[in-house]
Parts: sequence; structure tokens; C-alpha cells
Amino acid sequence: MQRPTRPPPPGQRSKKMSTAVTLINVFTAKPGKQQDLAKVLAEGTRNFFSRQPGSLSSSVVVGGDGSKVVNISQWRSAEDIAAFRSDPRFAEYMKTIMEHGTGESVMGHTSYSHTGGVEN
Repeated sequence: MQRPTRPPPPGQRSKKMSTAVTLINVFTAKPGKQQDLAKVLAEGTRNFFSRQPGSLSSSVVVGGDGSKVVNISQWRSAEDIAAFRSDPRFAEYMKTIMEHGTGESVMGHTSYSHTGGVEN
């Protein structure tokens, strides 16, 4: 049986650390717009940015508070994210999102994960 390993200390990348870039977007929906915002994010993910070069995975999470919607995506590289954001369609997509709320982004590398009881 394999012993669980501890995540690396902050600031230290282990050889097992993912080279993929994780992009986390946390949105606060305008009152009564949470489900609309989640729908716009899901449609945009399905029809636009999941088809971009370097897009690996994406999830849309609807918060239980009635206002938050989180979009978590993984990309091959920060350059792929920059290329996606420079696409003229991105500005239109963001305009639609901002009609439903505001948001902020965090980009980084996964230092620890666990799936189905297995540490990755």
C-alpha cells in the first residue's frame, strides 16, 4: 500500500506538480442573475473556449449562496490563455458575462490534488 504524500511547501514545485496552468474565475452575479450567469459560462465553455488550442478541462460551479459562480479551467500554458484572451470573440464573451455580474481571475499551477482517494 502506497503511503500518502504531503503537498510540497508553498513556493516549491515538486517534479510531480502539474505543468498545466489552472485558471480560476470567481464571479459575483447581480441579484437574481446567478443561474443566467452560470448558463452563459457553461455555453461559452462548451462552444468557445473549450475548443481553443491548449484548453484541457473546465468546470462551472454554482455557489449555494445565490450569488457566486466559479469557472475552473486547466490550460496547457499561460501562453494559450493569452492567445485565447486576444481572440476578438473573447471581448464579446466577457461583455455578455459582465451583463450578469463581476469577476476576478487567479492563475497558477496545481501543487496538490487528490482524485478518488488517490493523491496525484
